[in-house]
Amino acid sequence: MAARNDERVPTDEPIIEFTRLLDAPRALVWEVFTDPKHLAHWWGPNGFSITTHSHAARAGGVWDFVMHGPDGRDYDNKVAYEEVAKPERLVYSHGTPGDPDMFHVTITLADEGGKTRLVMHSRFPSLAARDHVVREFGAVEGGRQTLGRLAEYLHRHPS
Repeated sequence: MAARNDERVPTDEPIIEFTRLLDAPRALVWEVFTDPKHLAHWWGPNGFSITTHSHAARAGGVWDFVMHGPDGRDYDNKVAYEEVAKPERLVYSHGTPGDPDMFHVTITLADEGGKTRLVMHSRFPSLAARDHVVREFGAVEGGRQTLGRLAEYLHRHPS
């Protein structure tokens, strides 16, 4: 299991980018990113759970879900898939049109000798929007924890 994420949060560009080498084959990583039965076990920071209302991992499809925080708060989420290129690339918008915190995500999965190099690149409409999500929702730490939960899940469920 990879020990940590490499991350980039530049001061002059409205992005957050995580890179992690996962000790799992790319086909399995793809499956756990695109199948709600897997997403329910690892998506979100530590202590969070999710309820998926609908999920269609295809271009034009939507994942509508609620993240349940450990403090009892619920966070409505919507992912609108723009590109789904099995098994290497997912592109989506996270949020709803008009939402000032809506951001664009590109996830790439590269095979590295039976392991998978995951890059999750999130682009925000502005530095202010990115900084707001970091400050108000703990986006950087939440991303670290989410990818940590993914690595643990893959380790416990190798196939």
